Amino acid sequence: MSVARIATLGLVLVSSVGVASEARAWCQSCTVEAPPAASCAQSCFCPVDTNPDAHFLFWDRSCMELSVMDMPGPAFTTAELDSAIDRSFARWTELDCGGGRRPGFEIRRTDDRALCDIAQYVSGEGNANTIAVVHDGWEERAGHDRAAFALTTTFFLLSTGEIVDADMELNEEHWDFATCPEEGCMDGSVDLENTLTHEAGHFFGLAHTNVDIESTMWACADAGETFKRTLAPDDIEGMCTIYGPDALPSECRFTPRGGFDPFCAEDRKEGCGCRVAAATSSAPWSLLVLFGVVLGWRVSRRGARG
Repeated sequence: MSVARIATLGLVLVSSVGVASEARAWCQSCTVEAPPAASCAQSCFCPVDTNPDAHFLFWDRSCMELSVMDMPGPAFTTAELDSAIDRSFARWTELDCGGGRRPGFEIRRTDDRALCDIAQYVSGEGNANTIAVVHDGWEERAGHDRAAFALTTTFFLLSTGEIVDADMELNEEHWDFATCPEEGCMDGSVDLENTLTHEAGHFFGLAHTNVDIESTMWACADAGETFKRTLAPDDIEGMCTIYGPDALPSECRFTPRGGFDPFCAEDRKEGCGCRVAAATSSAPWSLLVLFGVVLGWRVSRRGARG
């Protein structure tokens, strides 16, 4: 079994977008690398008709656990992070696909806290779908751009595109996250729920939309905005199409492949969370202005893993 991973930059700050379209489109993540994108409008890319190595990404299990690190930020508690995660994932799992049908997922947070702050999948051993707040060393990680609010890494089978693990990282080193009021934050803070709802879309296998600026899966965002908390028709159509009737098995298995293990692979023999960095206060927020520049898809490491 060969497993690869792709790291997807989440929301990136922009000062203005200048793109509008009445068209609707959604995109699905792919096993092959997309060409670099030069704007917030990122083209769908998965040449399944011409490349035998190209497959769309998808989950083939209906029940999954999320393990959240106990690493709050200066402006939010772990309990507030947990609540934002629950609401963000519920927007995708509880949406109505028509006639009362839902996509078919059951997602729950485990009480066991993740003890590894890096995205990782270990073939033949325990794993966890982790959500980590990164306080330092963001740019030292492969594929991590300082302009990104967050990054989601999905691990998948090269032969089919089936996702076997997904890990989410929030860039608290360069951005100040908070639970913003409905009208948004005016002090430069980044709304937790706005970002997490977008990243949850990547978790389920959705890529950035290529035309719909109003959708949750649009690649760019302004600091403090909250409208991505609410799914657009684009987002709903994508989720309901990928996970149509009978797309997911009826069997419910919450335990990750290989069993649950909260530690980084390097720390398991000692049984300690040695790689977990201590939480530190982030530097004062300063405005970063990008004019539609976004890195989009980036493969941080690709190859056989078992």
